[in-house]
Amino acid sequence: MPKKNNLLTEFSRAVLLLAAIHSTVFSAKADLDATLDIDAGHPGNAIPPIFCGLMTEEINHSYDGGLFAELVQNRTFQDRGNSSTGSLVHWSLFGSGKMVPDQSDPVNTALPVSLRLDLSGSGAGVANDGYWGIPVWPNTVYTASFYAKAGHGFAGSVVAGLVADQGNVVFSKAETQPISNEWKKYTVKLTTLSNVLPTSKARFVLSAGGTGSVWFSMVSLFPPTYQDTPGGLRRDLMTMLAGLHPAFIRLPGGNYVEGGSFATRFNWKEMIGQADHRPGHMGCWGYRSSDGFGLPEYLLWCKQLRAEPVLAVFAGYTLDAQHIDAGTPEMAQYAEEALQEIEYVSGPPTSEWGRRRAADGFPEPFPLHYVEIGNEDGFDSSGSYDGRFAEIATAIRKRYPSLKLIATAQVTTVKPDLVDDHYYSNPQGIIDTANRYDKPVDPSAPLSFVGEWASQEGSPTPDLHAALADAVFEMGLEHTSNIVLMQCYAPLLCNVNNEDKDKGYPKAWQWGTNLIGYDALHCFGSPSYYAQSMFAQNKGDVLLPTTFQVPNTTIEPDPNPHGMIGVGSWHTQNEFKDITVTGPDGSALFKLDPAAGLADWKFTGGDWKMQDGEITPPADSYSSWAITGDTTWTDYTVHLQARKVSGDEGFLILWHASDGNNYQWWNIGGWGNTGTGCEAAHQGAREGYGPHSSFTVEPGRWYDLRIEVKGNHMQGFIDGNPVTESDMESHPGGPAAYASATYLKQDHSVIVKLVNVGHDPINTAIHINDAAHIDPNGQATVLTGSLDAINTIENPANVTPTVEKITSVADSFTQALPPYSFTLIKLTAWPK
Repeated sequence: MPKKNNLLTEFSRAVLLLAAIHSTVFSAKADLDATLDIDAGHPGNAIPPIFCGLMTEEINHSYDGGLFAELVQNRTFQDRGNSSTGSLVHWSLFGSGKMVPDQSDPVNTALPVSLRLDLSGSGAGVANDGYWGIPVWPNTVYTASFYAKAGHGFAGSVVAGLVADQGNVVFSKAETQPISNEWKKYTVKLTTLSNVLPTSKARFVLSAGGTGSVWFSMVSLFPPTYQDTPGGLRRDLMTMLAGLHPAFIRLPGGNYVEGGSFATRFNWKEMIGQADHRPGHMGCWGYRSSDGFGLPEYLLWCKQLRAEPVLAVFAGYTLDAQHIDAGTPEMAQYAEEALQEIEYVSGPPTSEWGRRRAADGFPEPFPLHYVEIGNEDGFDSSGSYDGRFAEIATAIRKRYPSLKLIATAQVTTVKPDLVDDHYYSNPQGIIDTANRYDKPVDPSAPLSFVGEWASQEGSPTPDLHAALADAVFEMGLEHTSNIVLMQCYAPLLCNVNNEDKDKGYPKAWQWGTNLIGYDALHCFGSPSYYAQSMFAQNKGDVLLPTTFQVPNTTIEPDPNPHGMIGVGSWHTQNEFKDITVTGPDGSALFKLDPAAGLADWKFTGGDWKMQDGEITPPADSYSSWAITGDTTWTDYTVHLQARKVSGDEGFLILWHASDGNNYQWWNIGGWGNTGTGCEAAHQGAREGYGPHSSFTVEPGRWYDLRIEVKGNHMQGFIDGNPVTESDMESHPGGPAAYASATYLKQDHSVIVKLVNVGHDPINTAIHINDAAHIDPNGQATVLTGSLDAINTIENPANVTPTVEKITSVADSFTQALPPYSFTLIKLTAWPK
């Protein structure tokens, strides 16, 4: 995952309108016809069996509050709320008692805090609200467990229960035996009745009556899990992940490998063994990780999905830009830890660490072929990665010579087997990158592992536009699978709960665009999920050469442009003030009013702030813009003052904006602070138009900026001097569609993939050449809808594939491609 405070690569900034995969582009026809020729008799590259995989890290509550089925949040009482009162986040008191965090007599060193419940005679208890609610289903058996001890005269039992947030509804309860005066683990079953309506507006409670005190530690509640594994993984999410048929899982994934500091790195030795001996640690995305989902749970994930691990080992660099130099005792320690971790995963049960794995429930070694050293070490400006990689790689190859090693940045001292590349961009940028690896093979160069990639549009999950771009990108990677050995989308999982201001809880997700969404009770796949499941469930063995003749799209300007105004930053921290908008007659349409604040502004990429009459973007956002005004505004002049504080680029001034994805902007000091020009965005996809001029924005200086807008014409002034003048005109865009084909030998399947990124249907004549016999019956799976369509908790099937039969298939047939669609055709053919 790109570093939280660093920059994402933005490929569409260069406005690269590349040709389709194996396509010939010609002038658009009115009827938008296309021709696809498939050579079934001369297969191309073999597609590696390990090509498609999964990756995630502890982000967006992917594990705690996601894949890990534990329902109690802050189960070890180590997350504190108000430090002055000692309150515990997610825990509350009810009844006539007192709740006190206590560190005087811990269960063990991994569980330093317990919760003491002081009773006053009439009954009291503590309640946990889970991860934005405790999910309750009918006819369900939950397993509750906790450590407890009695004191100060308490001699009773504890009642565990599931209760509604409001009212006195009890869904289920169970009573323990009398609590001992020494720490002891208690386990009860909670069974709901058949008439219970599903809800997440519930809490898990522990209560007692009488007087005295009872202490609790390591409080846990599990619903039924995938394959009924105790302490295992969430059923519905695992079912969705199984639908992606992953060949591998990159673990532990992303920034989670490095951690925010050396103290919070992925210290795998503290994430094995029994859960009550794992201390947990602060994650790198703003919340604490319980480490209930540790290295054994990663391996369980692999085992249950029949995927092999691609293991990432810590390489001596952390997110706070600290590193350990090669050749030091500390680096030798990390190299040895990497060897021990490899042994834990793949060593025989007779080895030291293989025996520890067996004790954790996995007596059989896991197949391990790939080890990644570090994560995104290109962000290490010290240049230490070459030496760090070399030290760990040399140690691994000495003991495990058959393992393939993955570097996360370019290295020269020791050659890796693969290099991990990451790509995040808007949909057009991802499409423009689809042919990145389409080049002659250099036998001396490492292969590529595209370990993270995704179109960034739609939040918190991608829209159909992103899904279509993702399909084109995956087709491009598949086409170059002689260079790209493996690939996986990121981030995979996202708890979609929003901020709860009443309870003081932040929103559950940190990354803008994520593949699968869920809350406590439901989950759903995004359009991109369904696009990738279409790939995963229709894998080919080899590529089939194709020639695709398809028209270009034509981009037409709005004949009646209108919209709001705004300001923005890209990789830069800016300040803006004295913003005014005037009409053609000089009338005042808008004036920035410090007294009014930013209540009428809308933000993309995080909330802006106002102070001393100046508005500024969020400090931790790589890109953000703020818009305001009236969507009916047409012709106007925008006038403001802007100053660059720090960063790589300059200023963005928006006009004719309907929302955060549809606008035009004047990019001042863009392209690495080298030039100035105009760009237009439609559904998040930007492209430049008009002339560019050289310009560099100086930090610390106030600039006077003015844009005069009339229809599709703009003129921009800097300090009173005309700098940019542009007209939005009709112009050709990229190809209207993309195509590829593969062959599966096992059942003689020809798999044809076609993505129509345009707003017109395309009738495609498909010719299958050099086939001895073609079955006349086939099927087409089609994913289509409006470009900005999304799936949600409330409407999880808004954009899902439909399957239709195809009859009368021959060596030539026609398939209609709906606007904004991904069509996968599967038919049976035997080559000559």
